[in-house]
Amino acid sequence: MRFQWFDRGFTSMVLSMLVAASAVGCHKDAPSTTSGEEVRIPDQEARDFTLTESMEGRKSWTLWATYAAMYNDKNLVDARTVRIDFFDKEGKKNSSLTADQGIVFQRTNDLEARGKVHVTTESGVTLETDSLRWQNARGKIVSDAFVRVTRNGDVVTGYGFESDATLEHFHLAREVRAEVQPQSGENPDSVGSPP
Repeated sequence: MRFQWFDRGFTSMVLSMLVAASAVGCHKDAPSTTSGEEVRIPDQEARDFTLTESMEGRKSWTLWATYAAMYNDKNLVDARTVRIDFFDKEGKKNSSLTADQGIVFQRTNDLEARGKVHVTTESGVTLETDSLRWQNARGKIVSDAFVRVTRNGDVVTGYGFESDATLEHFHLAREVRAEVQPQSGENPDSVGSPP
């Protein structure tokens, strides 16, 4: 009986030492916190990259980038220093976007723009933000980041942005602020005051 206790105790002690040693060893050799995406090698790379999305022979948008990396398993293109032109149903350009980075999700042809995002429409409306997404199936621009829209000198800012590609019909969900310029011939003190 005493031998069995000694055997169990010895075995427990050895197992405890092995577990402690392996825990220390694992702690020292643990991989860094760098995510897999940051160290992944792209399947293809390109400089002066162009990508056009068409539906039924009609051009929807064209992306230009100084550099692009393609990841086949994710059906994703990660582009840098991008410009995207959006086209209406008649094939006329209705807006342009520039950003530091653009991501194309090839299965859906959705786009994501990040870093100094600037959109200008042919009618002169501008949008500035840090990030936004183009939802291709809906034909909508959306952003959860802070957004600034300027039209004819009027400025609207806020969060929870959604719009069509022309920026003519947009919606902000929260923290909305507006700076409206008086129309020519209008008294600035009367703008926004009740009749």
